[in-house]
Amino acid sequence: MHRRPILLVVIAAAMCLGVVADMGWRHLQSSHPAMVENDQQAGSDGQALVDAVPDDAAGSYERDRVEVASRTTTGPRVARESLESLAAGQVPVMQKAIAITVDGQAVVAVADEAAAQQVLDTILHQYEENYLGDATVVEELTFSESVSWRETEVAQDEVKSVEEAVNVLLLGTDKVATYTVVSGDTAWDIAMEYDLTTDQLARANPGVDLELLQPGQQLTITYKEPYVHLRSVAQRQVEEGIPFVEETVEDSSLWPWESEIVTPGKWGSRVKMLREYREDGELVSTEVLNVEVLSQPQRQVRKVGTKQVPDMGTGSLILPVVGDLTSKFGPRWGSWHSGIDLATSTGTPVKAADSGIVTFVGWDGGYGKLVKIDHGGGKMVTYYAHLSGYNVSVGQAVNKGDVIGYVGNTGNSTGPHLHFEIRIDGQPVNPLNYYP
Repeated sequence: MHRRPILLVVIAAAMCLGVVADMGWRHLQSSHPAMVENDQQAGSDGQALVDAVPDDAAGSYERDRVEVASRTTTGPRVARESLESLAAGQVPVMQKAIAITVDGQAVVAVADEAAAQQVLDTILHQYEENYLGDATVVEELTFSESVSWRETEVAQDEVKSVEEAVNVLLLGTDKVATYTVVSGDTAWDIAMEYDLTTDQLARANPGVDLELLQPGQQLTITYKEPYVHLRSVAQRQVEEGIPFVEETVEDSSLWPWESEIVTPGKWGSRVKMLREYREDGELVSTEVLNVEVLSQPQRQVRKVGTKQVPDMGTGSLILPVVGDLTSKFGPRWGSWHSGIDLATSTGTPVKAADSGIVTFVGWDGGYGKLVKIDHGGGKMVTYYAHLSGYNVSVGQAVNKGDVIGYVGNTGNSTGPHLHFEIRIDGQPVNPLNYYP
């Protein structure tokens, strides 16, 4: 006969528990809207709000972490677990705090306004130390976004320390982009552009051979995007040198390959006042505000030889080497070939095509190791390129048939051969025209 009163007590207890659960759910809706509105509140502050759910209210939180990059959230599931926790008597302990906002969106909560101010001051101070340490005047240093704070009420474990809040704002959140490969791209270049390692790039693109990238191929880029960015305008004073100019004077007592400095040049110096515009530390543009010359540069005077080489050549040439003619004079591979190529083995002696004076011995860009011989007054000069070694020196007189060097594969060369070139009055001509 006591069963009816006991049943009434159980019903009343269940109704009370339902009221408590409903109040908890409504509280979560009002204090954490990002947890219950998919794709509406999961923006830049979605992650911070879900991170804020205490362990005793959200249960196993890591299973339900918000994926910011994909703009999805498992708020309702968190809410269901929270209801279960509330039903079990585990009500989150709330407290008043200060939410730091970026463009109106709450990102991270700190204890009070003093802590919020310290967070922003710390970020600005770090930037000033890193990029404006040698500035004479800092005209402007500010956030690119609208950064502020407001009062809020959050769970106790949502409140971050100053150091934690600084890291949240600077490290930011994961972003996903698509990159289209262009000609010349390498995996290393692409990774560096997004501040990634090639391993991170590879993990984001499983199945893609990063060693065989093709133009037009698309790659997935996952990178960190800070919540805040900074810009600055500052003045900086720099001292720089002023280069001297050189004046040349002809001297008929010197050979064309000889020169002498009569009066050495001297650099000048000046001080510039610059205004530098930076974004996230990167220099965007510069203005020159003032220039003060401290010392003028001193002109350098150099004597250059004009002594004419006597007519030593006979005009009747011999081939420098005997080999296969692999490339003729004229158009080649979309450019102009200014000589002929005679292929033979490395180390084959190279002979002077005619008598003359050696005017150059050394490395010359694509020619590699090169010897030039002037056969008289600069009218005819022969070139012997891609050598492996030399047998003459500058200023030395040679006779037709003398060994001047050895066949090689230096410079822009596809194999052992001699590039032989003839220039008349400085212009390349076809060497085969000189051989019957």
